[in-house]
Amino acid sequence: MIVDDDPDFGAVASNLVELEGLSASHATNAREALMLCREKDFDVVLLDLKLGADSGLEVLREIRQGWADLPVIVITAHGSLETAAAAVREKAFDYLGKPFPSAELIGVLRRALEWRAGRKSPDTTLQNVSTSTTAIVGNSPAMVAVYRLIARVADTDSTVLIAGESGTGKELIARALHDNSSRTRKPFVPINCGAFTETLLESELFGHVRGAFTGAANSHRGIFETASGGTVFLDEISETSPAFQVKLLRVLQEQEVRPVGASEPRRVNVRIVAATNRPVPELLNSDDFRQDLLYRLSVIHIQLPPLRDRSEDIPLLVEHFLQRTNAKLNRHVIVPADTLDWLKSLTWPGNVRELENAVERAITLNASGRLLPEDFIQFTPAPFLQKNELAITNPVPSLSQEPIPADHSWRCAVPATLDEVERQHILATLRFTDGNKLRAAELLGIGRYSLYRKAERLGIKLDSLSIRTTEP
Repeated sequence: MIVDDDPDFGAVASNLVELEGLSASHATNAREALMLCREKDFDVVLLDLKLGADSGLEVLREIRQGWADLPVIVITAHGSLETAAAAVREKAFDYLGKPFPSAELIGVLRRALEWRAGRKSPDTTLQNVSTSTTAIVGNSPAMVAVYRLIARVADTDSTVLIAGESGTGKELIARALHDNSSRTRKPFVPINCGAFTETLLESELFGHVRGAFTGAANSHRGIFETASGGTVFLDEISETSPAFQVKLLRVLQEQEVRPVGASEPRRVNVRIVAATNRPVPELLNSDDFRQDLLYRLSVIHIQLPPLRDRSEDIPLLVEHFLQRTNAKLNRHVIVPADTLDWLKSLTWPGNVRELENAVERAITLNASGRLLPEDFIQFTPAPFLQKNELAITNPVPSLSQEPIPADHSWRCAVPATLDEVERQHILATLRFTDGNKLRAAELLGIGRYSLYRKAERLGIKLDSLSIRTTEP
């Protein structure tokens, strides 16, 4: 059963599952979905979180109460860590963010059917987690994939390596893993490994006994002991020395530490989450980072995308920072749509942290009540305001610059394959609509999800398109 209030998506999803040899029923609201459940014996449910005035979560709760062994795959175009946590708390089988590759949907459906048939253990489903209180903002496909991974692994003790550029929010992800785990009532202790010398870092983490070194007048319990039952977040793990890495490897392998100067090891019970701003392949081939430690740290690997690769999240982030800063400064500053488009066109080398600082600075110094590009340009160093080439390559000509012929004709190089002709026609239509994907689908005479499917097949990256873009 497909439960979605969008008839276009329902039709596309029905076609996909029918190609897999399955039959599909489509419900557009909560009442219809529950009525169909009573009438038919379904093997799997594909459920949207937003059903007009109805809540998909309520439907999920009803299904769980009446049909406990029916796998429900939650889908949403408004992905967030909170909705992912809520879905798995209600025992959803999996969680997907729209739009998603058709192969991913088919893969999840197959797993759900196998579980339903008893060929797999229920342990392969998402783990039950609590609602996160961590403010992670963004609903781009890249971030939904991160939320999904957090929901899957939060309530395990597996070590996690979070990789990403500076400013992408690695500590927020680490806190989300802790907040959504059974360790949430225990300490979460972050430590920046790059801020300590090797000796101080070892003493800080492992502790030391009295007289272990000059100045050690008293014994000191390290973070691994004081954070017992909780999570230790080791930021900038790639900045540690090879000698320290050997000792950390023992902690991971044996779950015990030896304080500096002590003769006996001590048992510890902590989950270790580490982070690095260096690419993992670079670490793997590096002479200054042990491969065996990297393997132990990256049992689970979370790769955070840079902001330039998820520019569609910038309006949400700006609104989040705007509300927070307005409340803090007792201001009522707004951001016009044109300014948001301009902000989306920048590279943001400092990622989310840079955007946050830029918004706060612009609000603080703004006098008009409306944030304009000049509010950012005037007080921001020029190197930070570089254009995102992906977002501005081949800008869409406006109708006033390049009138579309009366017959709306377009040209394609000949000879060309049918796929290339179709690709050029879709791009021309997107150019005509200034990048408006919904309007382009209407002009092409297809549904929005049909446009996404064609774009995926033809190599058009719709998610990276903005109203200033014609090529992926």
